[in-house]
Amino acid sequence: MLEDTGRRIKELRTEKGWTLEQLGDAVGVNKSTVRKWETGMIKNMRRDKLAMIAKALSTTPAYLMGWQEEGAGDPKREPGNMLPPERLQIHLNTVPVYDPISCGTGKWVDEQPVDYLGVPDTMVSKACHYFANPAFGDSMEPRIQNGDYVVFEQTSTIDPGSIGAFSLNGEYFCKRFKKLPDGSMWLFSENPRYEPIPIQKYDDFRVLGKYRMRMTEY
Repeated sequence: MLEDTGRRIKELRTEKGWTLEQLGDAVGVNKSTVRKWETGMIKNMRRDKLAMIAKALSTTPAYLMGWQEEGAGDPKREPGNMLPPERLQIHLNTVPVYDPISCGTGKWVDEQPVDYLGVPDTMVSKACHYFANPAFGDSMEPRIQNGDYVVFEQTSTIDPGSIGAFSLNGEYFCKRFKKLPDGSMWLFSENPRYEPIPIQKYDDFRVLGKYRMRMTEY
């Protein structure tokens, strides 16, 4: 995980046109320390330093750590979303992980959790219940990549236009729910190579959850 954090730091530093020394000066360390961050040699990066790096590179700690929330736009370029250092005392909420959910044409999912995922408490609400599934397939790319861990807020209702987890005739999907002016309901993919899936009047259709975020690290 820290190796990927280092890669993100290096990518943003390079985009900014900064040397190792310039980033080090911005956060109060020498260039050797920056190099160790970028190569993953330092295994326990201080949270206050992570916040300073994010500020210097005009990004967020969440992006550097590989977390992305629904509705956050481009997390690399939203310094207003940066968490202050005091909020970086990260506590993890345990979210049950179920079998992979189809980001394709449909997949059966065992309704017993197979694992648990630690989600930072800064990214979820204590008032809600959550579950997660690994994404299986490419129909929700580029937003959700095959293999991402997709976190949903448990709910039985969802607004048209929202991405969610759905059960349709016993198969499970991660799709975007749409209701057209004629009253018909559909599940749409983000990837245009996939045809929309109609929800027929007599189908067994259930909303399971609303998409909250994806996590590229586990």
